[in-house]
Amino acid sequence: MRARDLAQQYESVRLDDEAMAAARLLAEHRLPGLLVLDPEDEPQAILPASQLIKVWCPAMCSRTPPWPR
Repeated sequence: MRARDLAQQYESVRLDDEAMAAARLLAEHRLPGLLVLDPEDEPQAILPASQLIKVWCPAMCSRTPPWPR
């Protein structure tokens, strides 16, 4: 058995896609991450859902709460 025998289609975004489109795909398909493709459809990166969350919710992801104690 080879890796190609196990491979499946996986959701992806392009380098110039909006972050909201990536978030929508992650949520709709309940994915842990997305493949990021260049204009030639070659994989360039894996975008983990946690990275999108950190960009959109920096205060919630920090170790120090944003409110005074």
